[in-house]
Amino acid sequence: MSENNGRTSVAIVDDEASVVRTYELLFKRRNIPLAFTALDGGEAIEKFKDSNPKPKVVIIDYRLPSMSGVELMEKLLACEPDTKIIFISGDDSIQGNVLSLGADIFLKKPTTIDVITKSVNSLLAS
Repeated sequence: MSENNGRTSVAIVDDEASVVRTYELLFKRRNIPLAFTALDGGEAIEKFKDSNPKPKVVIIDYRLPSMSGVELMEKLLACEPDTKIIFISGDDSIQGNVLSLGADIFLKKPTTIDVITKSVNSLLAS
């Protein structure tokens, strides 16, 4: 096992199914292990709690139906403080806030596949 106790996977939380599907295809092609996907915060929390090992990186969209991405991030970090968070939003006014609350990387939409892949790989390697 690696130093991260087997935590080498990624989870995706976005309310747009087409975006989630794009991530799934991207990660499969780039050999990035996917722990789970979720379309809202409640589903993400349940899947996160049930994951063993927990995903090392979680990609979170800001606008989610049942709770904000910020609320979700806080709940995930309360459950597993070592989780790495990539926060994605079209609203860059929240960047400072989400980084101060525990996000490791903030990406402004639209972003590129290369930027997402590099961000994920850098956090998986850390």
